[in-house]
Amino acid sequence: MNALDDVPPMIKSLTLKAEAFNQCRTGSHLDSNTIKEVCFDIQIQLLDFISNSFKDIRHAADLSLQSVALHGVGGVGKTSIASSYAEKKYYEEVYDVVAWIHGEKDSSLRQSFTNIAMRLKLPGAQSQADEENQILVHHWLQSTDCKWLLVYDNVESVETLRPYWPRPTKQGRAIITTRNHALGLDPAESSLEVPSWDPETGADCLIFLLKKRIGQDLESENISARDLSKRLSGHALAISQMAGLIYEGEYSIKEFTSMYLQSPHSVHAMDALADLWKYAFESLDKNSFSLLGIISFLQPDGIPPEIYKPSHKVDLPQHLGFLKQHISLVTGPLRQLATRALIKRDKDSRVLTIHRLIQTQFRYFMDHEQHQQAFDNAVTLLDSLLPQSDEEQGQLYDLWEKYNFYLQTVISLRDSFDEDTKEGRVLKASEKFCRILNDYQRTCEVNRAAASTCSSKELRVDLEATILSHLSQVAEQRGEFSKSIKACEDQIRCRKGESPQKKVLLAYSVSNLAISHSSANEFSKAFEYYQEARMWWKLHFDEKCENRQYAASILVHEARCMIELGKFAEAEEMLDTTIAQVKADISLNFGTLSYAQFCRGTLARCRGQPEHAEAHYLEAQNTWIMGDQSRVHPFNASIMYNIGACCLLQGKVEAAIKHIRDSMEVTRVFERILPVHHGRNLFKLSEALTQDGDEMATEAETLRDMAESYLKKQNPDATETGTERDDGTGKNAFATIP
Repeated sequence: MNALDDVPPMIKSLTLKAEAFNQCRTGSHLDSNTIKEVCFDIQIQLLDFISNSFKDIRHAADLSLQSVALHGVGGVGKTSIASSYAEKKYYEEVYDVVAWIHGEKDSSLRQSFTNIAMRLKLPGAQSQADEENQILVHHWLQSTDCKWLLVYDNVESVETLRPYWPRPTKQGRAIITTRNHALGLDPAESSLEVPSWDPETGADCLIFLLKKRIGQDLESENISARDLSKRLSGHALAISQMAGLIYEGEYSIKEFTSMYLQSPHSVHAMDALADLWKYAFESLDKNSFSLLGIISFLQPDGIPPEIYKPSHKVDLPQHLGFLKQHISLVTGPLRQLATRALIKRDKDSRVLTIHRLIQTQFRYFMDHEQHQQAFDNAVTLLDSLLPQSDEEQGQLYDLWEKYNFYLQTVISLRDSFDEDTKEGRVLKASEKFCRILNDYQRTCEVNRAAASTCSSKELRVDLEATILSHLSQVAEQRGEFSKSIKACEDQIRCRKGESPQKKVLLAYSVSNLAISHSSANEFSKAFEYYQEARMWWKLHFDEKCENRQYAASILVHEARCMIELGKFAEAEEMLDTTIAQVKADISLNFGTLSYAQFCRGTLARCRGQPEHAEAHYLEAQNTWIMGDQSRVHPFNASIMYNIGACCLLQGKVEAAIKHIRDSMEVTRVFERILPVHHGRNLFKLSEALTQDGDEMATEAETLRDMAESYLKKQNPDATETGTERDDGTGKNAFATIP
């Protein structure tokens, strides 16, 4: 550990920095457009020192992952250091695999792990199966012989990072970039502060970036460069932007310094940075200003080109017309923003990236009208990319792949709206923005705040009803049935108060209320609501003079209710109708089809036919997987559980144990929010182990106790935990889940 004591002096040592910089300057042949990254090799060499130190101080690292947290204020080059180090070591073949992980939010971490799974072509990886991909990646990290490096960029908290942090292994290392120095203690094994440069090094960097554009009076240029560097406190991002302004304006450093220092500003360093950004923003042309305004609201780590180069078919406001014109009209603003180091653009993918500090500063820089227009522009462009939902269809299953592609963009737009509103820069939400949030259930709470800013009362009521629908469905999935029923009843009151009434939405709303009552074991009441849902459905299509088949997504749930009421013949007829209807659709809804087959299994189980039930459950699982659905999903866990239960009824104990353990691998992922699902597996496994022999009795008893504790996490008053219904008709603590 003594080796780490040498690190702070190294970082602050001007001699080492200058020496590293001189080596980089004399050895580099890069042109001025790519030279910016090279200057960070000053600190990359220090990171090499840390890398070498790992070998000395982690020789007994069996119980920890070799890892380092690069921490410091925003804009000092943490990401560039990590990126350059990773690239350098990859080409030196130190690592076989280098993965870049966007660590700011849980959603970006999930998406990054999915990208890793897809790029590695891991067996079973699917673009929409984030939870499963996370498990696959963790397993690969533990089992591979490859040397790997993970870079977690811009991590904010250990709580967000923890589920994505790999277990100790000799094959891998990890780097975290963060403003939170505590991450250097947990989970990283060491930390390295990345400070701003001292004035001399910052001046050297500025001259290095502009070595082909500096004035002939080298002494004056050096003095001016040092003044600028001191003024900016050696802030790497600010110096890079300063170089861009000088380069584009064809100034000498002395000339630019005179202009910049003449502007009124405080002596405080952060005010100096704000002045620099203000200077850069004020010099943007109209189109560049509009484009940067849009970008300032989107995800900083990967803005897809479709956002800034929309289809010619898209109807845009006049001031955004340049985005649809000749490519040169778009390239000009992109070039201006890139030259001034405000954005970066990947030449191959055309994806844009922007520093979060620049996004925040620009949103503060814009006046209220510009701020609102930039937000509306971002919403308009995003809305043009999303598929339009059909309220008569009642679900977005067939469109989710495209929705999922833009999930990070939607979340960033949502968070920007939320942050700006809380900080007093109040934005007015457009109908388009609220509709977008409605289609993404995880945005419910922010959408409620957004909906409250709408001027139209009718729109506010419609949005509130949709939000309540989403909240009700989430609560039902979590087993919070009273909360689900209350939200659903409130939603129905909103819908019934609309004029004209949207009867097809009332049909879906009332059916959701029926589902919540079914989940709460109130099947007679659920049956009444299913009849009401049919009434609203008929009224809607009678008004249109259409004879439309009843929605399969409602009918299958009604069939499940009929099973619980003991009306097996009616249920069987409904399931046959559902399956035939789904299979006849051009776009096959694998989710509804799989659930209908699952209900067939439940029906067979209730009839005392475990062999037939097992076959139906297997058919349901095959359909689910065939539709590219996630194996790590609570529904798939329910399928595997029921297969195991059927095997146990047939005396196939080993097969039962296997299927139940497979189900537990999934329910363990969701045990915090779905404790009863995991508890049911524990109970059934204890039952199977009891039948497997006396030597398993101790484990079986332990599992039974654990099952009871999981159940009581959700229902502290539960008492009937000693049985699990195998005939499909008993009512007990576990009867509320499939």
